[in-house]
Amino acid sequence: MNLWRALAVLVAVVAVPADAAARSVNAPGGRTAAGGAIVKELQFAGSHLVLTFAPADFQLTEQDIVDWTLRSARATATFFGRFPAARLHITLDAGSGAMLREGITHADPQARIRLVIGRHTTRETLKRDTTMVHEMTHLAFPDLDDTHLWLHEGIASYVEVVASAQALEISPAAAWARLALELPMGLPERGDQGLDSTPSEDRRYWGGALFCLTADIEIRRRTGNRLGLKDALRGILAAGGTLANTWTVERALSVGDRAVGVPVLRELYAMWKDHPVAPNLDGLWSDLGVQQVNGHVQLVDTAPLAPIRRAITDMPARPLLLVAPSLVRESTQRR
Repeated sequence: MNLWRALAVLVAVVAVPADAAARSVNAPGGRTAAGGAIVKELQFAGSHLVLTFAPADFQLTEQDIVDWTLRSARATATFFGRFPAARLHITLDAGSGAMLREGITHADPQARIRLVIGRHTTRETLKRDTTMVHEMTHLAFPDLDDTHLWLHEGIASYVEVVASAQALEISPAAAWARLALELPMGLPERGDQGLDSTPSEDRRYWGGALFCLTADIEIRRRTGNRLGLKDALRGILAAGGTLANTWTVERALSVGDRAVGVPVLRELYAMWKDHPVAPNLDGLWSDLGVQQVNGHVQLVDTAPLAPIRRAITDMPARPLLLVAPSLVRESTQRR
């Protein structure tokens, strides 16, 4: 049986009419679920996911949307070791076109995600899309001053790719191909300063992701590939660093460094925050064994940093879905 079909079978979904949902489920901005919307309640890894959308607004089936939500939650939990919120409200609104258009995540203090999905988005598009993982990742890092928005967006941009590969949503080659394509947009241009001052959205997202990749590699260098950025971020989450709590950037990076035992995050931040750091990406891809051949990415296992590359994106030795207690459990409670 397909792994994700098995996942769907394990989860009982409760559909609630919109008029009943409106009494207890609010969409971001204080609007109540309405207009033919239903609520599907999912018990996942000890967390309660409340998914609100109007099925008639989408070409996708209800099961397509539920499966995508659960796959995204599993990828997020694979990376962080657990799902980062005990209760999460997810609202899906319809937009034009056939792509995911925008997303926003809040924790005030209730964790909420709102995504706008094109009405004509297909199941195949959802299978490749990592936007939900990006938004769920925001829940696993503390709120920071707006000066450091690049760190929040950079972590989410990096983790959505890596976590999806670890959870087998995308192949390692596809993950590295995407990083190779996107990360150059994070390099500084003439006149740019450090990431704390960047007005560029591309640098905010992909410059931040490049910072994360650099940190991941350096942590693994210094720890003999035993630990990586994943372990630093898990340490921050374990210390209470969620989006519901506001921290200083210094506190967040110090907690992450303590979790891995090396001061990589603080050292890199001191350089990247106010200087236009531009790593040699061509050299980095060569060292990692990420090679372009006839327009396709091939992974070369004889490259010097190939073991680090594999450790970053390979599936965990014990996939979360296959260990007890199960990440998903059946819910029979009806509202």
